[in-house]
Amino acid sequence: MLDERWSSDAEEIGNALRKLLAVESAIERVRIAEGSTDGRDRALEAALDAFGLSDLEAEPDVLARIAYELGRALAPVAVVESLPALTVLRRNDVAFGFDGLVPAALPYAAVQRSDGVYIEKVLGMPRKSAAGDFLVQHQSNGDGEFIGDSAIADRLLRLMNLLDASRMVGAGQALLQYGVDYANEREQFGKKIGGFQAVAHKLVEAGIVLEGAELLVRKAAFTALERAGGDGAPAPVFSMMVLPKAIEASRLVATTVHQVFGGNGFAMEYNVQLFSRRLRSWAMRRERPGKQLAALARTMLTAEKRDAVKYLWNHDSGLPLPRWAREADRKA
Repeated sequence: MLDERWSSDAEEIGNALRKLLAVESAIERVRIAEGSTDGRDRALEAALDAFGLSDLEAEPDVLARIAYELGRALAPVAVVESLPALTVLRRNDVAFGFDGLVPAALPYAAVQRSDGVYIEKVLGMPRKSAAGDFLVQHQSNGDGEFIGDSAIADRLLRLMNLLDASRMVGAGQALLQYGVDYANEREQFGKKIGGFQAVAHKLVEAGIVLEGAELLVRKAAFTALERAGGDGAPAPVFSMMVLPKAIEASRLVATTVHQVFGGNGFAMEYNVQLFSRRLRSWAMRRERPGKQLAALARTMLTAEKRDAVKYLWNHDSGLPLPRWAREADRKA
């Protein structure tokens, strides 16, 4: 049966990591890293290495929770980008590089070619991103070490989708809480602005959408588990859903919180822009989600594929379609 909660291991490691990040990735440290010459916080990198992230062997739900906490703290490290290769290839110095942009902090990138996955040395000039870190538009020279076939490539991609989505949801939850706290403190016309329905309703709506995205992250992580029939990465349908949903939800949260803050949301002394710039940067690094959403639609409109999908509901396989979709299915 589908379990939509974080596992006990994920909760334990996530809570311990949150305590560490509260000190080692406090918002002042994030600002300092952004103003540095390379966007890195080496003290944080060392703390996470001591925590055990560089040689971690963990279930996919634990990896998703780690990405969630790193996103929530806006941690200026290249851990999320390195987790797929660490998990699948047992290499902790390799970035996921299927979409070209990779962190300058990592010396190697896993790239996809027509015959499979290769590890290449990162080539290109680092540039500062909107998130304050440094990225390289990796230029493949055709060299590199062959790692595996298209099945390995697919597994890396599905796992990266989950981790990217989890990081965005974590940052979105922290940003939403920041907006709620501000609404409960800021006064206009002798009243807390959170008491105005126009403000409260926007925050509630954003919270509902973000909760849906987090639920989907936890579902996707569950489908990756061996006991759920997974291979360490989310089932293909959940992988196609989870990243676009996280992008949509995090953008709604950023827009809403900026509106709650008004002009203050664009002032550098407030933290709204720290979150919104990073959420946008993380989304823009990946290929636009249109292809994945189109593939998802084709799956749902193909009876054989649709009926094989598991875990969309707690007990059922497949997906009952509305009348308009059944008619489109027959015409196809």
